[in-house]
Amino acid sequence: MPYAAKAKIEHEFETNHLNIWVTFRHAMDQSVKPPLALWLLLADDVPVDVVDSAWQDAWTLLLTSDTIALYPDRVTLEYNGPNSNLQTTWGKDWEPWGPILSTDIGRPLTYIHRGDPAAWDFMLANFTIDNAWHELDLSGIVPAKAKAVHLIVYTHNSILGQDVQFRHTSQVNEVNRAFCKTLVANLSNWFDIVQALDADRKIDYKVPPGGWVYIFVVVRGWWF
Repeated sequence: MPYAAKAKIEHEFETNHLNIWVTFRHAMDQSVKPPLALWLLLADDVPVDVVDSAWQDAWTLLLTSDTIALYPDRVTLEYNGPNSNLQTTWGKDWEPWGPILSTDIGRPLTYIHRGDPAAWDFMLANFTIDNAWHELDLSGIVPAKAKAVHLIVYTHNSILGQDVQFRHTSQVNEVNRAFCKTLVANLSNWFDIVQALDADRKIDYKVPPGGWVYIFVVVRGWWF
């Protein structure tokens, strides 16, 4: 295979940037690295600067992108060479290549603290209270590709045992749910829960009628 063969490109999104692994088909000279400006990176068709590079071994170069806000759906990498600082161990410059679609290998499990919201996200008036399951849309708060959400649920009910329940939107059974049950009537009850999200960042909830003084919910954070 000629030294100019295209490399394999893989990436992960880590909190606010991309890690991109460039794997070459021949052993490379690890004593040199090409200028960062020669790496042309696009995230969802938007140019993103490469701000660092580091050899992992003789075949793999790790690139680090500048800050990006969201987990991209599509990443491509182009090498605008040749350059004498990217060459095989026998001194051949690696030839340029056009945009290569990168393989998304996921991301480290990461918790993102939302920050310091000034108000509750949902209140009693936002819930349908009929003891049936309904969707709660969190997409205006939680970013795309989040896997789970961290909620505070604050309730007050005059009837002992009344509860607010949450579950994944795909579920139909009555076992794997989060219960926010009124443990003491006529007093405030606080709950800290984690709930898996669907791809649209929605969850299901169910609230039976009777005795509700308030229900407040705020998103504390989420996991990718």
